[in-house]
Amino acid sequence: MPANEVILTTCPRDCYDACGIAVIKRNGIISRVRGDPNNPVNRGSLCGKCAIAYNGVILDPIQRLKTPLKRVGPKGLGQFQPISWDEAMETIADRLKDIIATTGPEAIVNAHYTGTMSRLAYAFPLRFFNRLGAGEVEPDTICNMAGQVALQYTIGNALDGFDPRTANDAHCIMVWGANPSHSAPHAHNHWLPEAPGKKIVIDPVRHRTAQRADLHLQLFPGSDNALAFSLLHVLREEGMIDEGFIEEHVLGWDEIEPVIRNCPPAWGETATGVPAAKIIEAARIYGSGPSLLWLGQGMQRQPNGGNAIRSCAMLPAATGNFGKPGAGLYYLNMDGGVRGIDDDYVTAPHLRSGEKKSFSHMELAQRLEHSTNI
Repeated sequence: MPANEVILTTCPRDCYDACGIAVIKRNGIISRVRGDPNNPVNRGSLCGKCAIAYNGVILDPIQRLKTPLKRVGPKGLGQFQPISWDEAMETIADRLKDIIATTGPEAIVNAHYTGTMSRLAYAFPLRFFNRLGAGEVEPDTICNMAGQVALQYTIGNALDGFDPRTANDAHCIMVWGANPSHSAPHAHNHWLPEAPGKKIVIDPVRHRTAQRADLHLQLFPGSDNALAFSLLHVLREEGMIDEGFIEEHVLGWDEIEPVIRNCPPAWGETATGVPAAKIIEAARIYGSGPSLLWLGQGMQRQPNGGNAIRSCAMLPAATGNFGKPGAGLYYLNMDGGVRGIDDDYVTAPHLRSGEKKSFSHMELAQRLEHSTNI
């Protein structure tokens, strides 16, 4: 093995871009992780989540767990002792067998999440729990589930993100409730500034992405629904609604249009705090298309979050900004089919004999607190 070696792979952290990373080994030991400069997505950039994890804790022999730990004291006191892998496997297997024999497999709950988004590492354990017949903590209920369900209601499962390389074809890129300067530096450093179209940022906070935008709509927190309807009102009044697209692809427009008529920019200013003139300007830019709409996850973590996503999704539907270069809606580029992987082949739901029981992640702490089996 050469003294210095570079291994190219992809980042498996809780993100959907799968950025390219270069793992640098010196004398057989990983010394540093950097962005892959030849990867078309991130082109050498790494977000703090990846860089800190792989250049910090994961290389620190004191902080990194390298052996199983078994609790030896009462729950909650944090008393653990190292055990061997064989003992850990035997302990877990014996406990699972005992639970299944006494109360059934539903008493076992798979509480997984997205610490790693490596498709196989994330999905393959589900095969085991399907065969076991275990229950599940729904993994996205505290994260992005409201937005996912909202988009399924609005556009179904046929559309899932867009290719960022088509950003150069966009006349407008509208970033709503996201801050790529902090969470997606590859987008902030490369494809956003390189795209020739106008950038509109909608966010209560004037962060770096908003500062670099051509137009920033600084709305009241939680007023996203109102702003979306006011933008739709302007698009309708300005003749920017794609009637042909609606006729062919959209259901329910006749029912929602009377509501849109009652949401003029002056009403929008009162409801959102965004000046009416800026609402009009933003609508005209977006309506001139083709336009990309980037929806952040933060905006759907509120009481009306799901409906906020649904309201925003009406913008590309009303203007025909689907199915062409430089147009579309981005929320989560995460579907397994896009990556060419058959999730059912990996997770094997057919191995489950009964119906899967699940509950919200937000109930997990309470259930653990009152459980007598842990």
